[in-house]
Amino acid sequence: MRALHVHHDPNSRPGLVGEVLAERGYEPVVHQVCHTPGSPEGSPELPDLAEFDLVVLYGSRWSVGDEAVAHWVEPELEALRRADRAGAPVLGLCFGGQLLSAAHGGTVERAEVPEVGWCHITPSSPQLEPGPWLQWHFDVFTVPEGARELARSDAGPQAFVLRRNLGLQFHPEADRAVLEGWMGDDADQLVAAGIDPEPLLAEADRQRPDARRRAERLLDWFCDATSGRAP
Repeated sequence: MRALHVHHDPNSRPGLVGEVLAERGYEPVVHQVCHTPGSPEGSPELPDLAEFDLVVLYGSRWSVGDEAVAHWVEPELEALRRADRAGAPVLGLCFGGQLLSAAHGGTVERAEVPEVGWCHITPSSPQLEPGPWLQWHFDVFTVPEGARELARSDAGPQAFVLRRNLGLQFHPEADRAVLEGWMGDDADQLVAAGIDPEPLLAEADRQRPDARRRAERLLDWFCDATSGRAP
């Protein structure tokens, strides 16, 4: 089995998601969209998503609707629609979940109140736990028509499933190394939000065993549910 990890920023890491998938026998294939920290310049070329047993879309400091990233966002949205038609399983994390929403008829807008930190969500499905999950987002998605909402928070929807697409607003991959990578390049976002990074890192250490267990349960459910390719 092969899992394609699509990283949109150079500071993106697979974290707990990568660990769990590797233990489940998925060979990781990495695709990097943007290579320069803080720069929106990225490659519009993607592998054929339908060739993989699982596709994981990671976060980004950019917004889906930013004109500066349209040169690679628009081709990726079309690639996600082709993957959906082919029945390829796709898991979107934060910006990745926003891409899935936009690709399938949903919208992405600026959040009234950003969520940054270890936050609880309110699940409407037994497949998701309330957390806490790591949040780091300034935009929110809507649930596309035909999709089923799985969880939400005060900021808006937190998870939806549409055929073999699972869009999440939170970060099940987050551990200390993931956070340190973001903080290296995106510390300006924390400063702007008035957030002290040290408590986030301390909580990542404290949460790691439980966060790993929550990520395992989530991934096991999604991988089992999408193990067949017939829509």
